[in-house]
Amino acid sequence: MIRRIETWATGQDYFELQQFMRQEQGWKLIIVTSVLLLGLVIAELFWLEPTVSSYVKSLFSGGIAVLGLVAFVLWLVVQVIPIKVRWQTASLVLAGLLGSCWAVLFPLLIHYSHFSSFYVYSDLFIFLSVVAFFSYRPAMYLAIGPVFCSFLFSGMYLDLTHEAITVLSVASRLVIVIVVRECLYHWFHASVCHEFEEQRLRLELASVALVDPVTGLQNNKHFELMLDREIMAARRHHSELTLVIVSVEPLRLYTMTCGHQAYELLLNRVTKGLRRSVYRPRDFIARVGSEEFAILLPDTDLSGADVVAKRVQRHVHRCCDNLVKADLDQPISVMISVMEWAPNYSVNKMRKCMHDAINELRQEYEQDEDCEQADVIARYEPQNSHR
Repeated sequence: MIRRIETWATGQDYFELQQFMRQEQGWKLIIVTSVLLLGLVIAELFWLEPTVSSYVKSLFSGGIAVLGLVAFVLWLVVQVIPIKVRWQTASLVLAGLLGSCWAVLFPLLIHYSHFSSFYVYSDLFIFLSVVAFFSYRPAMYLAIGPVFCSFLFSGMYLDLTHEAITVLSVASRLVIVIVVRECLYHWFHASVCHEFEEQRLRLELASVALVDPVTGLQNNKHFELMLDREIMAARRHHSELTLVIVSVEPLRLYTMTCGHQAYELLLNRVTKGLRRSVYRPRDFIARVGSEEFAILLPDTDLSGADVVAKRVQRHVHRCCDNLVKADLDQPISVMISVMEWAPNYSVNKMRKCMHDAINELRQEYEQDEDCEQADVIARYEPQNSHR
């Protein structure tokens, strides 16, 4: 019954979609079962009861012919109208057509043939109408309303000795129909809402699995997915692609000095500086290590990446210098490695080169830890990684 939720759908949109799909199933159910019921009536009139007059048979045949013609016209109209937009109208027309035809045939057959089995057929039609149209209340009442009126007419005007029994029988049927319909609708509404909420939570969990919980940036898993996508796009469009690796130090020393909570605060300051440095919507920022960040720059050459790198250093310093200098004597260092993708580099090679660039940044900082640290912008050449 439930289909995959679309990311743009609201709860109300999703419920209306499920209503439409449920009505499609209801149309098939009521049409097939109505044909079967009419088949039983035809068999009883024409073969099981040979004493029925030819007038009744011809009257019934004419009614069936009119019903078939109207149904064919309705089918043609449905093929033209965008049904997803006007499914309510189609449900109302179909329910009104079947209910009215059955309401007209019922008293005529009872009056001329006196077949008690037609009461059973009418009860079956009412039950099937409730099952078929319970998700759309106006259509259900439009289908069963004429039949109830037909019950009253046939009981009060064709059989005058049982008026009270007829009214009580119709009232009890109506109460049962209302109770059954409300129970079915409550179950349907609860089921759809539960499924919508479950799938919405699944989408949120899938999104959360790609986000770093501390900084709110995309994590390494999401970065690798985007790297695959952007490399394929660059290869297809013959465009440029550069990768900026950012390492901020001394985060480890700051953590040992000030604690984990201060470390997370500093990471959020670094994240703020990174976000201020990137202007284009397609540029992608991710946290790829404990102290390392990556910026993916589609349609950008090395000179453009150098501009972004300098902007990163400037904004990170503005966001972090005051916080770090308050607790540490040494200044913060923003070391950046810029890497350019070439058409002959595979995704796996770019990943390996990116990790090599990260390792080089770490080694350079560790080798110079006794000296005054300074910002670095270096260009990493992937072809040199396999010396």
